[in-house]
Amino acid sequence: MASFFRSRILLLVALASADAGAVRAEVLFDNLGTGDNVGYTVQVPMRWANRVPVGPAPARITQVALDMVNAHNPDTPFTMEVCGSAPGDGAPANDCQPFTATAMAPSPGPTTFTGSYTARASSQVWVIFADPNGPAGRGYRQVNRSSTGGHLCRDYMGWRCYPQSWVMQLQGTLLPIASSASPATGLFNGGLTVSIEGARLTGATAVAFGGTPAASFRVDSDTRITAVTPAHAVGPVAIEVTTPDGTATLDAGFAFVAPVDGACGSAQGQPTSAAPSANLCSAGQASSVLLPPGDRTIYQWTCAGLYGGTTSPQCTAPSLLPFITHANPASAGSNGGDQVRLTGHAFSGATAVTFGDVAAARFTVDSATQITATTPAHAAGAATVEVITPHGTAQHMGFSFIQSVNGTCGAAAGRPSITTPSTDFCSAGSASTVQSAAGGYTWTCAGTHGGSDSGLCSAPWAAVGTGKGSVQVAGSGGWQVQSAAFGGSLPAPLPAGARSDFAPLALTLAGGTPGASANVTVRYTQPVPPGAVYLKYGASPEGLGCTGAAACAAAHWYALPGAAIAPDGLSVTFTLTDGGAGDSDGNADGQIADPGLPALLAAAPTGAQAIPALGPWALVLLSLLAAGTASRRLRESLLN
Repeated sequence: MASFFRSRILLLVALASADAGAVRAEVLFDNLGTGDNVGYTVQVPMRWANRVPVGPAPARITQVALDMVNAHNPDTPFTMEVCGSAPGDGAPANDCQPFTATAMAPSPGPTTFTGSYTARASSQVWVIFADPNGPAGRGYRQVNRSSTGGHLCRDYMGWRCYPQSWVMQLQGTLLPIASSASPATGLFNGGLTVSIEGARLTGATAVAFGGTPAASFRVDSDTRITAVTPAHAVGPVAIEVTTPDGTATLDAGFAFVAPVDGACGSAQGQPTSAAPSANLCSAGQASSVLLPPGDRTIYQWTCAGLYGGTTSPQCTAPSLLPFITHANPASAGSNGGDQVRLTGHAFSGATAVTFGDVAAARFTVDSATQITATTPAHAAGAATVEVITPHGTAQHMGFSFIQSVNGTCGAAAGRPSITTPSTDFCSAGSASTVQSAAGGYTWTCAGTHGGSDSGLCSAPWAAVGTGKGSVQVAGSGGWQVQSAAFGGSLPAPLPAGARSDFAPLALTLAGGTPGASANVTVRYTQPVPPGAVYLKYGASPEGLGCTGAAACAAAHWYALPGAAIAPDGLSVTFTLTDGGAGDSDGNADGQIADPGLPALLAAAPTGAQAIPALGPWALVLLSLLAAGTASRRLRESLLN
């Protein structure tokens, strides 16, 4: 039979206009007038069919016109039924509806069959017909075929289709469509305005949600209806729109819900190295997840309630993302080796610490918020500090390396000085406290910014004839050494029989309170011999090596009262008073001039007893007694 099936298929879907409220007849399929071949319906009980497509809208088919060429037995029409397509292989489904004709049309011409079949949108339907009266091999009827249109099919031991079409026309009604609803969710107590989109909605007479009529509705256009939801039990429901052409159903088009309070999900409290994105809320709508600038230790979000429900308390999840807040100190020497304390967050499990991409010499994770690291050697300049953990890398930009300076002794080293040096200790670095002992001064120059310290810096005391010596001034009054030197010659010969191996000390003190005293210590490397006294040269109070104002005002040697020689003989400590004992200028003018030296006085004759030295007040009293005796003798001589 395949040799007979040479034809074309033409599918025309024409939408006929109709007045609002009237059933609108549509031509759903039409290739009448395109017949270019003749087919024979023989081989009873063979069935024949057209498999034709239905347009994008559902339709109710009510009429089929089959184009006959030569109708034998016109009073006994074909049997006809319209069926849908089964899923899978597309064979006729078991949902067929009969279509009948009262008689075959005169040849040639279409024979009209009527009935009712509702076709789904975008499906295929089968128009199946058979000649119940044509005996096999003899009786036949001729039906037009076309090269365009649907698929010509036959049923003989199973359906088989060919790319031709029987010539026919299908008419019916396009049914209304409800395609979407917005919003698609609302509270169970109703009252929500919903926009229903679709087609052929003009003239709608009813809208229902799950079988419950809408509280109200209006037809905005042929493609839109606005309805107000009724009260309804919670759950999904179908929306139904009833029109004169039929009922449009949107399955599960709307859901009635109860208010939902927001609640944190399982992400709550779970440590994470990145902002959580799943399981934020067990109920409600999650907000954006934030890591607040003021507290980067924890992620935060909320779950907003739905349909009038309350918002959850703040949901949180600890952040495992490390960060550094401080480096103390904020700089280190370029030589390395400085300890730096890093403060921050999530340091646990840190695997590396770097300074400017150079690994720390060593580091210790003290806690989740503190690391102690030892800096490596690094060029001077800014350096980014990084802490690397299994959960990320923390960076800190506020750190720098400063050029290390090694301590170096200055010009004071090796330069003899009678007093403690006060300048030129270090040419680089920071000087320590100067120590004075054993004929010299010593100090060190500490390196800066991680630089090494100098060796011991030293300077000798000044030469003092035999050995060396130094001078220190202490006590109140603000006295300072203005000048000091161990002279090479005596200002005047020593008293008869006195001798000394020490150069005289020329000492000038200044800056003190007029009339105040200063404590002076002179140290020697050569011990002062036992029995020595400290001789001073200059004017002195009455009784200190002089008698009478004129004699005391003239410069002379005298033993300074109160001078104490250390048991080891290596120092002499004495007190000088401005304008008094030890001040050679005799004026209380804020300056003390003090030449002097330790000396041994003349030995007493053999067998004689040494005369104890008198104190200043004893000498004054002795002078007054002597003066009184002389005055009495003068009066007696005048009387005689």
